Amino acid sequence: MQAENTNSHHNLIESGFNEITLSNLKEQEHIYLQAQRDYEELIKHNFTQTIHNNKESQVEGTYNERIKKIHTQTIDLAKIVSIGGEYNTNVALSKDTIVGLSHTLNVGVDNKVRIAKKSSEYIGEDKEVEIGG
Repeated sequence: MQAENTNSHHNLIESGFNEITLSNLKEQEHIYLQAQRDYEELIKHNFTQTIHNNKESQVEGTYNERIKKIHTQTIDLAKIVSIGGEYNTNVALSKDTIVGLSHTLNVGVDNKVRIAKKSSEYIGEDKEVEIGG
């Protein structure tokens, strides 16, 4: 039988503290970790996470991520990305995009395409070009 209590441990250091809180109260089970300054993890083999509901993350500074091999993402329903400023992508070799149904590009002011050598276009049925109207 699991205990139904709350335990916490923290060390007071001048104006801040580190804290670990474990709560086993029924329907309020909770683990809280606070690092007053820096927090680091070192995992020498694999790291697996399973979340049976939602996940939220907020970074108030810069977020950097480096993956030295392959990054695979599978999203079963939808992906929404909202960027308040610029969005730059730099691909060293090739980039392929497959869209199952339709693809729309809406550009507010200018659109430029620069191709250093060859360009080809295949259209299975019709193509329309409308200028000025």
